[in-house]
Formats: sequence, C-alpha cells, structure tokens
Amino acid sequence: MMGCCSLTILCLGAVSALTAMALVAIAANTDHWLETRVNRTSVEKQGQEQEPGDLYYSRSRGLFRVCFTEEARPPPGTPGLFLSLVEDWCLSRNYQTDLLLQGQIGVPGLTEQGQVQLQLSRATPCLLVFYLAIMAAIGVLGLAGCWQQSANKLIITAAVQLLAALVGATAMATWHAALFMEMEKVHEPGFPLTWPDWLAAATKVGTGWSYLVCWAGVCLTLVASLATSASAIALRAQRRSWEEDTLRMKLKMSSMFAGHAYYPGDLSHGSTPLPAYPTHYRSVPTPGSRSVHESLNLSADKSAFIDYKGAGELQVLTNEGDGELKLELMRNMENSKLYIMGKLENSKF
Repeated sequence: MMGCCSLTILCLGAVSALTAMALVAIAANTDHWLETRVNRTSVEKQGQEQEPGDLYYSRSRGLFRVCFTEEARPPPGTPGLFLSLVEDWCLSRNYQTDLLLQGQIGVPGLTEQGQVQLQLSRATPCLLVFYLAIMAAIGVLGLAGCWQQSANKLIITAAVQLLAALVGATAMATWHAALFMEMEKVHEPGFPLTWPDWLAAATKVGTGWSYLVCWAGVCLTLVASLATSASAIALRAQRRSWEEDTLRMKLKMSSMFAGHAYYPGDLSHGSTPLPAYPTHYRSVPTPGSRSVHESLNLSADKSAFIDYKGAGELQVLTNEGDGELKLELMRNMENSKLYIMGKLENSKF
C-alpha cells in the first residue's frame, strides 16, 4: 500500500513539473500579459487616427512584443512593424540591448525612475529563462531518482524545484514592480503619466491570460516540489519497512536453525561441536558409518537410550534393560530424525 502511495505521489509531482514548464514557456512566448484597450472614437475626434505610434491603438503586450490584435493598427511603413507567426502585426519591445552588448547597463538621458523601470523589465524574461533552465536540468536528476528509487535524489529534486518556484515568483514580482513604476512613477515620453488627459480617459489597461498562465505554472512548480518531497519520504519509509521485514526474517531463520544447529546424525554439517563425553559413556555410531540397527546390537545385559538436555546436547547413557527398551529407543531415534529433517525442509522456503 505504501509503495503504491509513493508511486502515485511521484507521478503527480512529475506531471505537475512538466505542466509547469509548459505553462511558463507558453506564457513567456505569448503576447497577452498586458491588455490595453483604446476608444478609437475618442482618437478620431482628436484627429490622431493615423498616428504611427502605438499609443492610439488597442494592443496586447508580452515580454518581447507589442501586438495589435484588432483591425486598427499603425499604418504600413511604421518602423519596426512586422507580421508575427500568428499573423498579428507587432512591434518589438525596446530593452536597449545594443547598449547591453556594449557593456553599458544604463541609458543616457533617462531619469532614475526610468532606469529602475528598465532594469526591472529586463529582469523578468531573464528570470523566466533561468527558471526553465533550472527545471530542465533538475528533471534529469528527478528521472534518475525515479528510475533508481533513490529517496536522496528525489529530495534534492524537490529542493531545486522549490528554488525554481522562488525564481519564477521573483520574475512575476519584477514584472509587477516594472508595471507599477511605468504607471505611477516614470515621467518619460510615451509613459502613461505623460499622456494627454483625453487619451488617459479613453484607455483601459488590464492583465491578460498570459500573465495568469505564468502564475499557474509557478504555482504548479510548488505543487511538484511538495509532491516530489512527499514521495521521497514515502519511499524512504517503504525502504525502512523492507529492511525491518528482512531483518525480522533473518532473525526468524537464525532462531529456527539455531534450534537444530547440532544434529547427531550429520557430523559434516554440524555447527555445534560434539560434547566431551565421560569415559564410561559410549557414543552411537553415525548413520554414515553404520546403520542404526547395527549400532543397537548391544550386549544382552546392556541397552542405550537418548536423553536430550538443553538445546542441542546429546548424551548416550548406558543402563540395564531388556529388548523392548532397545526397540523403543530405535523408534524414538527414527521419529526424531524424521521430525528434525521435516523442520529443516520447511525452513528452506
């Protein structure tokens, strides 16, 4: 039952991890993080319907592109306008990567709030890519731990998945911080605080489904970490139970064989040495040397009988007796031999 439980939880963790990676990858490559809807009637009243910028058009913004999903879009020939794979007209977001390649982190002429907003915007896609790299790398270790049924590897996998979940949550936090700076702090051309009043009144901004999908992926990563750690704990408990059962079986087998460690009829396999008999005692020959009937062919005034004392001690005593005592002794020895052989045979399971 415990083995089935650990396997079920491990499957749940694996499915959650793969689903989380897929959701985060989909969210990072789609363009519906921020939905901006512009009332085109107000724009036409102001005579701005053919302006080349993106401020006067309804648009959806992702991490890398700004796409125009409605019919109204900037006129053809607008610098940077291209047709995406899903046949939406888009503009690439400007992260000032040319300055980064030159080793310059900041942008000349940008205010302090603008610099902070730019760095936060850059951090979001970088952290999501780092998240995907961590999840892909730790997936190999998790697969090895699952194949080898190694609780230690599964624990490490769960810990790294938890770290990946924190990285994903940090990426979402930087996105929120960048949006807050953009909407409330930055006074730069093109930012909402510099829009005309009529444009601000005609524009509505909200989050899109890509944002929700990314949060779902991060939460599933946390679920995968908890499920993987729970399966590792269950697997460790199962292995401990196996070891206890094995030890218990070994003890049972040892105690069973200890009761028959000395068998007088088989001196070659006996683990208990023969006791030192007094000189006035004489031992019964083994079945390998002579038959039992020959060993009982004693003198008329002598007979042998067996007296078991303690665990595995055999003493052959001599005493006065008759022929009936000899037959009884022979019968007892045969019965003892059959009983001991039967017990030994049953213990070989």
